[in-house]
Amino acid sequence: MVEEFKVGLDARPLSTRMSGVGRLIGETIKAFPNAEKYHFYLFSHLPIHSDHKEILTLTNVTVVPNGNVFRWKGGLYYNLFLPLYLRFKKLDLFWGSQQVLPPLLPGKLKAVLTYCDLVLYLYPETMRPIARWQQRLFQKYSVKRSSYILSISKQTSDDMCKFFGYEKANAGVAYPGVNHSEISKLLSKQMSKRFSDLGDGYLLSVSTLEPRKNYPFLLEVFREYRKMNPKDHREWVIIGKIGWESREFIEEIRTEQSLFGDLHILDSVGDSDLQHLYRNAGLFLFASHYEGFGIPMLEALYHKKYCMVSDIPTFREIGGDGVTYLPYKTKEDAKEWASEIFKFCKHPIAPTSDISKFTWENAAKVTEGIFSKILQEKH
Repeated sequence: MVEEFKVGLDARPLSTRMSGVGRLIGETIKAFPNAEKYHFYLFSHLPIHSDHKEILTLTNVTVVPNGNVFRWKGGLYYNLFLPLYLRFKKLDLFWGSQQVLPPLLPGKLKAVLTYCDLVLYLYPETMRPIARWQQRLFQKYSVKRSSYILSISKQTSDDMCKFFGYEKANAGVAYPGVNHSEISKLLSKQMSKRFSDLGDGYLLSVSTLEPRKNYPFLLEVFREYRKMNPKDHREWVIIGKIGWESREFIEEIRTEQSLFGDLHILDSVGDSDLQHLYRNAGLFLFASHYEGFGIPMLEALYHKKYCMVSDIPTFREIGGDGVTYLPYKTKEDAKEWASEIFKFCKHPIAPTSDISKFTWENAAKVTEGIFSKILQEKH
């Protein structure tokens, strides 16, 4: 008989619509090797969202009942209710999916932390106040308390170890991936009519509009590109919700949208439409100041779209020598981007990046290997 290990998981990201962390832990669990050895107990203050319903069909997954009066606030549930509950729920391992562990974990309980980025310290204004408060209060404790930390890129892992003085021997990388079969399934559905007028070949950016995504710079890039060919330039499609950008910039880009009609900001785009919009694009633009990883870039490369991106280490991990990296701060930088876009539109090329290692199966294999190592040390 196979010994089964009980793994507790911060499953709060699975209680909302599909997002970066929710996708990461959901896809990892679905692809987990040796699944008969691990039983996952999902801890969430709210029910699991329908976007993640596949997880509920897995025989090695149990959703732990919600936290009574604490169910209205995820932070209170995680920091007050859960530590008390875990003293009575015998687990072999706890997996912190959002860079923090519950305070006062039982001393014998091993913990693995997933670390996504250092936004808390670099761009704190882009976080919700309650999330910022919780992370700042418990992140140092969580790093110190962790038996092992899995980051989503080597750059993030290196930055985390340096910032906290964490031992590199206990840190590793489990890259996010793309789900090939899921994307094929989504593309088999018909694209919504409201997007069909966009045609194809457009410039595409995918991310929330918030400061570290550097949209004011990209708007300047697009203006410079438009000047080069006012009558026959490609349109620019942005897929993402309005986040924490300044009100002044949002008004500015909305005005640009109304005046010229060649810029489209699409919010509330479903998964199927998103994949169609990737497939129909001509060129992908991503000018972030900082990213823990960069799933939109990875998805663009999966659809064989050439990428022009800011020259930051994380993007080089994804794209290798197969995409164009550019400076991303000054007006002269914006002109350089515009010139590169203009040249690409005259002579399009395909990316040559090898993204074969970015699969959820690989992420799950790495994660399972660390779980096994930590649990063997325990025994």
